[in-house]
Amino acid sequence: MSATGFESAEYLRQDGLGLINAAEAYALGYTGAGVRVGVFDSGIDALHPEFASSKIAGGMDLATLMPYAPGLGLDYDGHGSHVAGIIGALRNGVGMHGVAYDSTLFVVHQFQEPNDDDDDDDDDELPTPSPGYLSFRDEYLDKIYSAGWRYLAEQNLSIINNSLGFNDCPDVDPPCNVMGYGSAAQAEAAFRLSVSAYRELAQAGTLMVFATGNEGQPHPDFMAGSPYWFPELKDNWLAVTAVSEHGGPVFYANQCGVAKDWCLTAPGGDLGVGMGIYSVQSGGSYVRLAGTSMAAPHVAGAAALVSQAFPYFGAYHLQQTLLTTATDIGQLGVDSVYGWGLLNVGKAVHGPAQFVRLFDVDTQGYDSTFSNSISGVGGLTKRGAGVLQLTGANTYTGPTTVGGGRLVVNGALASTVTVQAAGALSGAGTVASVHNHGVVAPGNSVGTLTVRGDYTAYPGSVYELEVGPQGATDKLDVGGTVTLAGTLKLAGGDLRQNVSYHFIDAAGGVMGQFDDITYSTVFLTPRLDFAQGVALRVERNDVPFERYGRSANQKSVGAALDPASSQPPAAMDDLYDDVLNASADQVPDMMEQLSGQVHPGTDAALLNAGQLMSRTLSARIRANPEAAAPERHTPLWAHVIKGSSTLNGDGNAAEVSRDMTGLMLGGDTQLKNGWRLGAAFAYADGRNKLDDVASSSSSTDSYTAALYGARNWVMERGSLNLMAGVAYTRHDIATRRNVDVGGSQTLKADYHADAAQLFAELGYAIPMAGASALEPYAGLSWQHLRVGGFSESGGQAALGGQAQSSDLASTTLGLRARTELESGPAHLALTAGLGWRHAMGDLSPSRSMSFVQGDGTAFSASGAPIARNAAVTELTAELRLSKNAYMGVSYNGQFGGGNTDQAGAVHLRVRF
Repeated sequence: MSATGFESAEYLRQDGLGLINAAEAYALGYTGAGVRVGVFDSGIDALHPEFASSKIAGGMDLATLMPYAPGLGLDYDGHGSHVAGIIGALRNGVGMHGVAYDSTLFVVHQFQEPNDDDDDDDDDELPTPSPGYLSFRDEYLDKIYSAGWRYLAEQNLSIINNSLGFNDCPDVDPPCNVMGYGSAAQAEAAFRLSVSAYRELAQAGTLMVFATGNEGQPHPDFMAGSPYWFPELKDNWLAVTAVSEHGGPVFYANQCGVAKDWCLTAPGGDLGVGMGIYSVQSGGSYVRLAGTSMAAPHVAGAAALVSQAFPYFGAYHLQQTLLTTATDIGQLGVDSVYGWGLLNVGKAVHGPAQFVRLFDVDTQGYDSTFSNSISGVGGLTKRGAGVLQLTGANTYTGPTTVGGGRLVVNGALASTVTVQAAGALSGAGTVASVHNHGVVAPGNSVGTLTVRGDYTAYPGSVYELEVGPQGATDKLDVGGTVTLAGTLKLAGGDLRQNVSYHFIDAAGGVMGQFDDITYSTVFLTPRLDFAQGVALRVERNDVPFERYGRSANQKSVGAALDPASSQPPAAMDDLYDDVLNASADQVPDMMEQLSGQVHPGTDAALLNAGQLMSRTLSARIRANPEAAAPERHTPLWAHVIKGSSTLNGDGNAAEVSRDMTGLMLGGDTQLKNGWRLGAAFAYADGRNKLDDVASSSSSTDSYTAALYGARNWVMERGSLNLMAGVAYTRHDIATRRNVDVGGSQTLKADYHADAAQLFAELGYAIPMAGASALEPYAGLSWQHLRVGGFSESGGQAALGGQAQSSDLASTTLGLRARTELESGPAHLALTAGLGWRHAMGDLSPSRSMSFVQGDGTAFSASGAPIARNAAVTELTAELRLSKNAYMGVSYNGQFGGGNTDQAGAVHLRVRF
């Protein structure tokens, strides 16, 4: 949302928000969220809607020792609620909202005395002065205020607002402002406990925001002006004087005076009917009040916004950012009336605008940006983890030191930068000179860092060089002399052979050289050229691609790519760039992606699934309830099949999982010579998925035609049963794999495969008690799979392959048990079997492939292996629906070598 989008009715009712440019901060997302602000005042009306929910984060009423909490707390005269509303009243569509409307408030109420506040809304009647009154008053206030501040010092608060004061000018010869105490000793004698508490708060790192007072004095009161007598407090103090809600002067406000270095101005409101700052009134309503008490909370709320923008800021950083970004009003520069000027929080959330001395900051792992143009005689020291970016035209003259984390200069610096051992400098801006003891990495990714003076690298330092698209590279453009030492680190990007990467320009020449060059690529060797500045070239070394492959498939791909690696085909430049620039750890993953395992993996899945036809036809023949007598009818049958299988990977080839849904239709008839002959047709929809880095998959549409025959011979005890058949299958195959070597590519291919199958089974059915039988059996099958050629499309990693054949034979030995149960017209046949299968032939199908856009060098990749030995299980239940209709369910499973192959079916057969 833009800044104007935040200028709601709530915003406009509180005139001060517009005057301090708050909407600009809101538009950047800064609302005070996550920041607690201390409020030392007369309490808070915890039941007011502006303080609902969890707005009140805690606190204490020191008059009653009762805690403040959501919905719990009183305001003794309304002053504290008004102040708290200016800081953080909710943005809820009602009334007004605070500067930091998403902040939370920690409230402390101090004891009261007759003239407890500093603003002109006070109408308390003062007692008649008497001898000793002032010393009694100071001692009393010192005691109660110091107790509150000590309590606050224990709460780990970064900001505390203090809209209160010690002054009592109507009394006879009082100290009307901080200068009236004469000396530091006299001031500390008057407020011994408070000064001690101030030191505790400074030690705790708290920013103390004080109203200057409302006596029209040329200097603030004692509290706001304390650092004048006690300079150790200065970095933690902000004194706030006031202007009207429209930015005009007000007669009542104490000027900044001797506190001008830590003083600024904020809206305090004007006196008169309908004037003042609109904020919360105890009891659920709103009221306009005026005073520096109303100016201070604008600054406290602004500090919360800046604290959200820069969570690592301490009190000094918050103070300096608010002061140096204030809008200059009154006399030019920091003056004794308005100090640094009018609060501008919309600018403050962009960081400081001046360094008056060293700005030493630990970014504590946060990433942030100073986008204001920073001036001043001070310098910058960045410590700790995290990134600090400077984007302004910075003219500060002090030194810049990077002690930790990264400093990114995308603007300009008039300052010399010293990069210490734990620090890093980068960016595409301009600096004066650079002393590098740490890391210099020009650009934002790839870019040019300009150094107007000298660049000096020291032993142990690092220059990080990154290469971008089209040969762009990080660059250091130095107007003076370059002195080299330390390490050149090739940090990223694809370097190409026979290309000169010019990365340092030096108008004053180059002295020295790098002590070392570090790089992760194992196939390229770098060389440096110092003819003009410093340039880098890389050459193909003699390390073969296959050396870093971890599997046979990976090594095979590497060997195929290697011959063209010195002069890669133009159509495969990007792919070779990635491989040539790969580290030893990256090579296996790349070769795995490039191996095209989806093709042999699909072959393996099809061969493994080929036995489903023979198992189904065998079950069909066994459905004859009279094992010793041929069925005289001509049945038709249908099977609906759902199956899944997994071929376990072997460390070379990836695991292949297959899901299949199919329909099989058939019929058979009895011949006079005792043979039963039949035909079947099937369709299967298969989905194959590889567990590989390329997310490879394939789909198959399979169409099968089969002929089968069976005969039994009645023996003395039982019957000898023979079943045999032949099948042909046409597979339509579509493959897909995702490769990110040479850019992101989705590679696809469509091709066909043909399969022929012969199968036979011989069993001997032995009648048992009742209608039961046992049948030991032996089976034999042979498959021939011929896969057509293919050519992938979709990118530089596309593969092609010629037609190729695989053969698989298997033998099975097993035992089946069959029983029939009858009850009246109901008839149920149950069959269970267990066997052992031994496979021979192409158990790990392989494909010979080459890169479509390469030099034609072929490589071989294998698919997941088919189990050589597997246990075979089967279960069938068939129910007679009528004299000529049967329905059943069946299950077939094979388990071995970590592989599984399971299928379930529902079948129906009808006799005519």
